[in-house]
Amino acid sequence: MTTTTLDIAVIGAGNIGTAMAALLSRSGAHVHLVARGARLAEVREHGVVLDDRGDVIHARPMTESALTRPMDAVFLCVKSQSLATAVRDNASGIGPHTWVIPMVNGLPFWFFATPEDMGDIPYLDPEGDLAALLSPRQILGAVLLMTVRMEGNRALSSNTPTLSLGPVTDGVDRSRLASLIEALEAGGVRTDLSEDIRQKVLVKLLANLTTNPLTALSGAMLEEVGQTPLLREISTQLATEFRNWTTTRGFDLPENDWLVDLMIDAGPFPTSMLQDALAGRALELDAICRAPLALSRRDGMGMPLLARLIAEVEAHDTLPLSETALPEALDRLLPNTDFSKG
Repeated sequence: MTTTTLDIAVIGAGNIGTAMAALLSRSGAHVHLVARGARLAEVREHGVVLDDRGDVIHARPMTESALTRPMDAVFLCVKSQSLATAVRDNASGIGPHTWVIPMVNGLPFWFFATPEDMGDIPYLDPEGDLAALLSPRQILGAVLLMTVRMEGNRALSSNTPTLSLGPVTDGVDRSRLASLIEALEAGGVRTDLSEDIRQKVLVKLLANLTTNPLTALSGAMLEEVGQTPLLREISTQLATEFRNWTTTRGFDLPENDWLVDLMIDAGPFPTSMLQDALAGRALELDAICRAPLALSRRDGMGMPLLARLIAEVEAHDTLPLSETALPEALDRLLPNTDFSKG
């Protein structure tokens, strides 16, 4: 239990939102879970369930269709393309002193934020809603390392949740931040305060960019990407393109051996984009792929393989591709490459 009782909201009741609501319910905080439609009715009736390698948490957070009063902290557990809608619909829950923690994959909208300005990144806040509704000083950058998938109404996790938090600009109240970290730790989320959250964001984006769209196209699990010669070659060439661009921005990202080991260690786990493709949901291409590509082009570089991969994903109404259609698609990504002998 924490020494300070916080009001913490989790917006979104998918895999990450369900897991966070369940974990935070063990912390002693007042947890508010915002959901919609059938999922809201389901959570109200049955609560949320997280199965963490046999350790089952069954919690009943307060459930709401929208926040009606300011929270101490709001975790935005929705897809990046839904952030503006989530913030706008729950504006009553976000006061001037509310921490706002976007738990999204890809390049975050705040990446170039200063104390006075949110910055500009193509695709990520096209209408300027996030910049208008939020102050950079209340945003905490977040990098969550947790493999979660939904099975029915139950979230299944296969690793210890690890969360890095960091203010995206100067001038924040560190004592209030300490109370939030205390609550997270009490709930079982291993949390660290990062002095360079942007570096950690880019390390995770390296993994996301090189695996998510490729698995959505191919249907491969993460370990399969690391073990299959052609998929591994595409993934590592994507990594090289991305690393070359981030190096010009002053960041030092892990090499390809680290990436391949990461994929193999993940086992037969579907990426979030593959899960979305299988469920017929919109893919997070803007934050994971299009925004980094646009920024690299703005810097005079570009990522040609990533551009071909985006075009290939966009060209198909149904993903992942069938076993008969996939070889031609992969050949268009890396033409004249023969991996028939492994």
